[in-house]
Amino acid sequence: MKVKSGMATRAAFAALLSGSLLVGISPSVAHATEPITPYSCPLSGDQYIYSFTNVARSSRPTDLYSAYITGPGTITYSKSTTATVGASMSASVTAEAGIVFAKASATIGVSVEASKSWTDGFSYALDVPSGQRRRMRLFEESRSFNVTKKSWSTGNCAYVVVYGNQAANAPRSTRVDEWKLEA
Repeated sequence: MKVKSGMATRAAFAALLSGSLLVGISPSVAHATEPITPYSCPLSGDQYIYSFTNVARSSRPTDLYSAYITGPGTITYSKSTTATVGASMSASVTAEAGIVFAKASATIGVSVEASKSWTDGFSYALDVPSGQRRRMRLFEESRSFNVTKKSWSTGNCAYVVVYGNQAANAPRSTRVDEWKLEA
C-alpha cells in the first residue's frame, strides 16, 4: 500500500507516536482519530454536584438546659452564658461538612452551618404538667435534609453517585431560639 508523503504522512506518524489510534490509511491520505483515553469525555461543568431533598424545618438542641422538676410546676431559666449548637450528619457528610453546608445554603433557601456559639442573657419559663418529670432546653431552628453527591466520570461521560441520601440536620446561621420541655 502506498502512502503519499508530506503533511498527511507526518500527521499520521505523529498521531501514532502520541498514542492515537489509526483508523485506516488510504492510498492518498492517512486518517487519525483522537486517542481513546479516560479523558475522552471532557468535564462540562463542576467536578462534583450536590443535590438536596426532603428539606424540612427542624430544630437542634443546644448545650443550655435547666435542672429537672416533677410537675406541676414552672421551670425558670435565667442566666447570662454561651450557647452552642451543632449539626448532626452521616460520616460521609462529616468529611466535607463545610462544602456541603455552603452548597446547601445556596440551594435550600436559608443559610446553615456545622456549628455556632453565642453569648447572651437567656431568660425563659415553661410549665411542667402534673406527674411529669421534665427539664427545659434551648433549641435552635435548623433544616434537615438528605444530600447526594455526584462526581463527573470521564470514562462514563456522566455523573456517578459518590454517596446518596445521606441525612443531615444543620442549625440556621440566623439565630432562632425555641425553648422546649424534654424528658
